[in-house]
Amino acid sequence: MCEEAMNNAQSPLQEAISIVTIVAVLVAVACHLAAINNVPIVSAALFLIASQAYQWAPALTRLPGAQVPMLVSAAVVGGTIYIIGLAFTSPLAAWFSAGQLRRLEQQTRKLKQNRARIKKHRRDRDTFDVT
Repeated sequence: MCEEAMNNAQSPLQEAISIVTIVAVLVAVACHLAAINNVPIVSAALFLIASQAYQWAPALTRLPGAQVPMLVSAAVVGGTIYIIGLAFTSPLAAWFSAGQLRRLEQQTRKLKQNRARIKKHRRDRDTFDVT
């Protein structure tokens, strides 16, 4: 199973999209928790975001529940972070790709050093004497 996971490695672009998605979800959850706990500045900003969202999409007023405005504002903030974050996936993917190449070059250097060390050790251990 571990080999399957190693063979199904994500491309740098997929990794960047995954990170942006995770960050957007975490920001949305943090905003929802801030709104529920009535954090002074954040909850007021989220209320303004929710009121704007209700003006842009009046169908949201039909949703039942007391915490719907908090969920709507958290979803809007998370979605905005996701959309803005998608613009940065290409530079993030390039950074990941450069890091992978750097690690590959480092592994290649270590491999060459280890091969040379093993070869030297085998030569030193060889007791064949020509004279």
